[in-house]
Amino acid sequence: MEEFDVRTLYVVTGLIVGCLYGLFAQTTAFCVRRGISDLAEGKGSATLTGWLGALLVALPMTQWMIFDGHLDSSQTVYFPEALSWWTTLIGAIAFGIGMMLTRGCPARLLVLAATGNLRAWFGLLVIGVSGYATFKGLIAEIRVQFQQMNVLELPTESVLLSMEGLEWPLIALATVIIGFFALRHGLNRNLVGGLLIGFLVAGAWSTTSVLGSDDFDPMAPMSLSFVVPVGEAITYLQLASGLEPSFNVTLVLGVLLGSFVSSIVCGEFRLQSFESASDHACYFLGAVLMGVGGILALGCNTGQAITGLATGSMWSILVTTVVFTSGYAMHRQINKSS
Repeated sequence: MEEFDVRTLYVVTGLIVGCLYGLFAQTTAFCVRRGISDLAEGKGSATLTGWLGALLVALPMTQWMIFDGHLDSSQTVYFPEALSWWTTLIGAIAFGIGMMLTRGCPARLLVLAATGNLRAWFGLLVIGVSGYATFKGLIAEIRVQFQQMNVLELPTESVLLSMEGLEWPLIALATVIIGFFALRHGLNRNLVGGLLIGFLVAGAWSTTSVLGSDDFDPMAPMSLSFVVPVGEAITYLQLASGLEPSFNVTLVLGVLLGSFVSSIVCGEFRLQSFESASDHACYFLGAVLMGVGGILALGCNTGQAITGLATGSMWSILVTTVVFTSGYAMHRQINKSS
């Protein structure tokens, strides 16, 4: 039997992880943004247990992999040696505001798009174009120049592994604290979804770390994040004859396939569109803010608030705090105006 090369295995892994994410997220209605909006509306923290559940699994497993040398954190995007603090904060604020205007982060919009939501398809197109234009396109050089101004140096290792001899007590303490808040509302649908997503985050890190360690074709480990992948998927869709598929491209395809199948089986597939021109405009503005902001902030709700936090990155802690705060404030403002 012919042996697959590393890049092919990455592509297959992305597809499998994406399909499972789409299936889990659609079935359990997993959504980090909704947890923040429910808090802003005074509905309590029950829906936020999905996010906490993902961290409850992903954080200790990822920390173990880094500590053991199974995962090289320096090969991930979450530990830059130096980065502009103000562009990162602006990106995080923009992303937090944008996810409230579009009523979904990129990951959630992918899941909704596969269930027949045309608003989500529009949002994804705008996120992909604006994000990739910022990452590698028209304004990429400007972004790089700004990110080299007023740089801030933060630890280039996990904050939980930075104190020799105290690594496991700190990991255990963080896990217990997360578990306490995650389990306060019992084993609900949100928590189950989060736990499953957490396993996917850690599983993707582990699988790609093994595959990417090939001596002849080494590749950086990958896990769940969705701003750049959406842009890559749109680019590949247009230029497939001159490009090779990647983990990110098949991750996006997999989410769409998994969510679509789940929505059909559960009888939840239905076409939905914009209710008004103002609704359309809000989605456009929010999607642009998420596309540009997600690149400046090095990730989205999933990429930073779950995958990044699981690595123990100080940048991820900073970005997640700002995204959640700005999203909370924006949703409060939207409620006051409506």
